[in-house]
Amino acid sequence: MLAAFSARELPEVLKPLPGTPRAPGSHFVAPTPLAAEVVRFVGEPVAVVVAEDAYAAEDGAEAVVVEYAPLPAVVDVEQDPVTTPVIHDGWASNVADHFVVVAGAGARALERAPVVVEETLAIGRLSAQPMEPRAVAAVYDAAEGRLTVYLATQSVTQAHRGFSEMLGLPLERVRVVVPNIGGAFGVKTRFYGEEVLAAHLAMRLGRPMRWVGDRREEFTVTNQGRAQLHHVRIGLDDDGHILAFVDHFLQDAGAYNITASGPALNAAITAHGPYRIPHLEMACDIVLTNTTPTGPYRGAGRPEGAYVMERMLDRAAEAMGLDRAELRRRNLIRPEELPYDTGMKRQDRAVVFDAGDYPAGFEQVVRSIDYEGFRTRQRAERERGVYLGIGVANCLEMSGIGLGDSARVRLDASGDVVVMTAVSQMGQGHPTAYAQIAAERLGAPIERVRVIEGDSATGVEGIGTFASRSTVAAGNAIALAAQRVRQRLLDAAAQQLEASEDDLEWQGDDIVVRGAPGRRIALRGVVAQAGGESIEEVASGQGTPTFGFQGHGVTVAVDPDLLTVEVRDYVICHDAGTVVNPLLAEGQTIGAAVQGLGNVTSEEMRYDAAGQPLATTLHSYILPSSVDTPEYRLYEQHFPARTNPEGFRGLGEGGTIPSLPALAQAIEDALSPFGVRLNALPLTPQRLSEALQRQAGRGGAA
Repeated sequence: MLAAFSARELPEVLKPLPGTPRAPGSHFVAPTPLAAEVVRFVGEPVAVVVAEDAYAAEDGAEAVVVEYAPLPAVVDVEQDPVTTPVIHDGWASNVADHFVVVAGAGARALERAPVVVEETLAIGRLSAQPMEPRAVAAVYDAAEGRLTVYLATQSVTQAHRGFSEMLGLPLERVRVVVPNIGGAFGVKTRFYGEEVLAAHLAMRLGRPMRWVGDRREEFTVTNQGRAQLHHVRIGLDDDGHILAFVDHFLQDAGAYNITASGPALNAAITAHGPYRIPHLEMACDIVLTNTTPTGPYRGAGRPEGAYVMERMLDRAAEAMGLDRAELRRRNLIRPEELPYDTGMKRQDRAVVFDAGDYPAGFEQVVRSIDYEGFRTRQRAERERGVYLGIGVANCLEMSGIGLGDSARVRLDASGDVVVMTAVSQMGQGHPTAYAQIAAERLGAPIERVRVIEGDSATGVEGIGTFASRSTVAAGNAIALAAQRVRQRLLDAAAQQLEASEDDLEWQGDDIVVRGAPGRRIALRGVVAQAGGESIEEVASGQGTPTFGFQGHGVTVAVDPDLLTVEVRDYVICHDAGTVVNPLLAEGQTIGAAVQGLGNVTSEEMRYDAAGQPLATTLHSYILPSSVDTPEYRLYEQHFPARTNPEGFRGLGEGGTIPSLPALAQAIEDALSPFGVRLNALPLTPQRLSEALQRQAGRGGAA
């Protein structure tokens, strides 16, 4: 062991970690890299040990002696403000933030509705568990005063600024490089204490530092997701048209309010879905508990919002004696109503659904899953003791949010093209998609295009890879920069060849007049005339949101004895807008749907009354495997987004969003002979058993 430090020995970095700013009046509270006096959740670091290898470091960490004085733990998001201890000194309660999203007059409209249905719905806490845990390596050049950090992050720009702020270094003396990342799913958007400590100790000790998290740390320290409780009312007229939707929900932020408000706001916006809702009111309290902090996890509030709306449509259909699919048909926004101004605002910007055909997409799902013929098979199977269920659900995937991203496209005299962006891929296939965009706009061979992502040294700015925004923002920036490079290239070539730009094309290392192969000029000469050694352009892609339809249909079989769920069929119809690469689009949609399956059937982070996590290994936190995964059938719509020049839509999270309500509806439908109502996710065998026992005893909901 080389060294060991507690917070007392590292006062220079004992300051709150950077996070997302909140609105005036709200409480933004972030941890310090090491806890100094109070530990607020299991896993919060209190000391750091430096050693030559991981084994020695682990031994050193086990030798650290910490004296803890137990404090009362707060684990319930529904808290009595009078009797519940406050987690942070000086606070009046554990409510860290409150906001309301309003369209129309929800509460007043509800009072006039002939039909009102009320329900409480819970979405459990989840752990993302990317294949590669969080990791960081830092090298400090004392002679140059320069720090280089290799980091698994979704936002190289945020990390670049974070290291500068935390370590007191000018931005130009910090370089952050993001290598290939083995998954992230939102939890690597945050700036974590281990990253600061590795960089600081590299400077302090004059040695390269590396920290790689293990699976237990992924369960206890890395941001978690979901964790919402909704108290909802929906009002309809006598024909089943939605009049009002009112929801007061609680977001469990964990011990610190760092990034929890983002998913909560997304949930409030997404709850609207592709439906005609004249009056909507979504009020949220961000509540602190003595648990791991929460934040974005694939979908980042969108699955929660869709779950609440779709399950309330299920309840309303039941109350009115209507078919679940028919109730949705009556409320879907029609193509001629688009663009559709919802009346909601997100960060002072109107939420407007841009383009699509939602009824056609929904009918594709209903038809493909054989919704009408299913009931006959369901009755026949029940007579044999096989319990089948069917579920359908819709959503609009909000993508492209946040500020725009920049891109730099450079054409060298050799004919090689370099594309530089601030986003970073973690399995989506950005290098392929971005090379395609640049090659097509330039008219260049794709094999000549190289993509550089996630390196602050490029000087390209962007807020990062999350929220299904990378292709919408960075893709548009790449397209625009490539078009500008092409224009400069053709301008120069047209002058030299005395030809129209429209008649020129790129062939190998030459620019050629189409139809006259003898009239050509070397690319190198054209580049030299247009820009010297290279032609380079920088452009920005806008961050205006787009909303793409996605509908899911699923059939399941529930074993009445083991209460396990088998997915029999799964259909997805999604509006991908302008698609860059169909295979990548399909992979993103299916991968997201698989995560939704795990969210519903098996995954949950639970804590006991003392705040101890009950799942810290993959033995107790069950992820879906290839055995559990069905064959997904995909159908596509292509309505180019009206909010960006290329018509791109994000689709990295859409597969997760409606999967939660569709699967929950199908499982409840399978168990409908027993009269159970399933209001809390996940629907594990234990929770299904409890619901059945409760219904058998006195009735009630899970």
